[in-house]
Amino acid sequence: MRLEQMDCPHDESRYTKMRLIYLAVLLCTWTPAITLGQSVQEDLGKLKQEYEDSFKAWNQKHKNAKTEDESIARHKEWPGWNYAPKLVALAERAQSSQEGFEAICEVLDLGNSVGEFDREIFGPYERAVALLIEYHRNQDLRPICSRVRISEGSEKFLIALMENAESRETRADACYHLGRLYAEKRELLSPDSWARRLPVGSFAKYNVDRCATYFTPFLEGKSSDQLYFAANRCFDLVAREYSDVYDLRHGRSLSELAKRAIYELKYLSVGGGAPEIDGEDLEGMRMQLTDSRGKVVLLVFWASWCGPCMGDIPHEKELHDRFAGRPFTIVGVNADETSEAARKAVTDSAIPWRSFYNGPRNTSGSIAENWNVSGWPTVYVIDHNGAIRFKGLRREELDVPLELVIREAEKAILESK
Repeated sequence: MRLEQMDCPHDESRYTKMRLIYLAVLLCTWTPAITLGQSVQEDLGKLKQEYEDSFKAWNQKHKNAKTEDESIARHKEWPGWNYAPKLVALAERAQSSQEGFEAICEVLDLGNSVGEFDREIFGPYERAVALLIEYHRNQDLRPICSRVRISEGSEKFLIALMENAESRETRADACYHLGRLYAEKRELLSPDSWARRLPVGSFAKYNVDRCATYFTPFLEGKSSDQLYFAANRCFDLVAREYSDVYDLRHGRSLSELAKRAIYELKYLSVGGGAPEIDGEDLEGMRMQLTDSRGKVVLLVFWASWCGPCMGDIPHEKELHDRFAGRPFTIVGVNADETSEAARKAVTDSAIPWRSFYNGPRNTSGSIAENWNVSGWPTVYVIDHNGAIRFKGLRREELDVPLELVIREAEKAILESK
């Protein structure tokens, strides 16, 4: 019923009273979940602002967190836990609109920042991925292929795009990233992966406990060999069929990236033998990676122009001193434009270990290319037998794994005497 029909328009006072009563009823039934009179776009803007304000307050409150207990408190109070379900609710209400798509992308970013298997983010994350197929098939979903993380929902999403996307380029990207998902899942099956190691420290135990509910079932039912062949099939298809399709982020041929991924799967996986590096150090003296056979090697791809690389050096120096006299060494691979710039960085930071020089092509030098390095720093732990034991660990994450592998080397030395 329209307001004008509620009473005779000639009785102005009664009409005004009834109008006020009607508005009062509206105000009483106005809930935060549905903001009447506002568009979905305005709702999304309010949510974003709400999160930004909460995030700033949270970050200010916990900016000095150092101990493990302080880190746990910081993690528990992260505003993203409450923000993600609200975004999913908005995305479901918005359905196929652009605002719904933006809300889903926000949820994906939240999951990527804390790990998609956390028990509080898993449900919203998986629902967000499902909504992409449910409501946004007509969107350009190709850029999302590189943004979804390893999860059952992500796997289904990539398979759906690979099989049904109208765009050939989207099918190619989905196939390539599905291969990456299978390869990463395979490495998580390794006994040395973070998923299989016993957590050390209260924060690690707390974090593993939060992820175990959904993560453990995800790893069940597939063998390392099955995942190897599944990843290889995806990469092989991309390498053969999509030589004319280029990666969105770096402008490189997806076919070439797939060939490198096949190489990494075969030669650079956890458990495989580390490829030889035969080159020159920063002084022009010949060196080989196998010069360090019998020791645990922390292989670090670094450059002085790389802020995170330089930020890691203090802890790497701590490791160098802590494990002095034991079968351990650090070997760098430097990607500065000139060896002079690299030597200056070594002097300025008092770096005591040798580095290979990747050559004047910077990150495109032959060593980095052979090791398929796409991000700086890239870190490998290689055991005394030359096998790759860990990939991607940095700073304090290295402490316990290195101790374990060094002990294995020491035991082998004792047994050989």
